[in-house]
Amino acid sequence: MTDRGRSIERAPLAGILAGTAALAVFLLLHQLWITPIWFVAPVGVVMAAAGGAAVGAAHAELMPRLPGRPWTPIVVASIWGGILLPAIVLAQIRGPIFSTEADGSGVLLVPGTEALAIVVGLFGLTAVAGAIVGGVIGRSRRAAALTMLAAIGLAVGPGHNIPLLGGSAAVGKELAILGAVLGVATVVLVEAQARLTAP
Repeated sequence: MTDRGRSIERAPLAGILAGTAALAVFLLLHQLWITPIWFVAPVGVVMAAAGGAAVGAAHAELMPRLPGRPWTPIVVASIWGGILLPAIVLAQIRGPIFSTEADGSGVLLVPGTEALAIVVGLFGLTAVAGAIVGGVIGRSRRAAALTMLAAIGLAVGPGHNIPLLGGSAAVGKELAILGAVLGVATVVLVEAQARLTAP
């Protein structure tokens, strides 16, 4: 099997490892800064694995056009953060749709149907951003499609609070947690991909 074939074949596993590590960091930071939510771990592991596999597949498609190590994690984190950036900016402009208390409880500030439309719209914006970034970097429809799917996984996973907390007092913690999660996930993804594809 060629190096490229090995990379594509093993990429989802690297992504699953990255997604699982990201979930662990998210749950730990949520406990330390907000409130324990370990009860979401069983569903979270399934979602992290699915989203991670999508990110891993997209990463393998983009990897030939990325710089080599040690720059790879920085560039990859910038790519995934950049894909989420339009949703973050729009959420800040739109303002909060959810009021969060110090203990993590809260209430919707807009009708449920409007909140749902905002969330779906922001996830849609992330999907479009992913398709554009994937197409530009990967220079193929396959890269665009895989990166779009990965972007949706990111929006549902680590980015799920972006539309809810944008413009709120909790946005600082949200962005700090998101940055930590993306940072850890990126390092795990890049290192796992390198080790899994080594001859």
